[in-house]
Amino acid sequence: MVDEIKQRCSSRLNLIKILSNKKWGLNYNTLGNLYKSLIGSIIDYSFPCLNSFSETNIKKIQVLQNSAIRFILKLKYDTPSNILHHEAFNKLKFLTVSNRLFELSERCVAGGLRHSVPLVIKLVDEYKAGFESSYVEYPTPLCNCYLTISSFFPETLTV
Repeated sequence: MVDEIKQRCSSRLNLIKILSNKKWGLNYNTLGNLYKSLIGSIIDYSFPCLNSFSETNIKKIQVLQNSAIRFILKLKYDTPSNILHHEAFNKLKFLTVSNRLFELSERCVAGGLRHSVPLVIKLVDEYKAGFESSYVEYPTPLCNCYLTISSFFPETLTV
């Protein structure tokens, strides 16, 4: 699955690479919007699957985003990741892939709870029961949404 996502994003990354050339005269805001629509949309729509991927596979997707940021902001290849992410957030409002997945997970769970979606409520109830009764050995997407869950059920969750 991650290879398919990478392949789809890579072909679109080439388009951003070409359009980031000075002769096209596009500013970084326009290129950032192109990234969001061409590549960011693939990552966003894949988030339910990506949440179950290992950190190694998430890093493979992050490498694609880092390349796009370098093209868009015209940064050198050897720019450290922390500076790259800082610049991407300040100038383009891009989150890292893992932070974006976290944000999308929280929105999904919060929306399901807010609108009383039966499946989401059942999953959260089962998660709460497991969380309160034992140690959670394997993190799940709901583990990332603890703050969202606790805001809907503050009286029942304790750490």
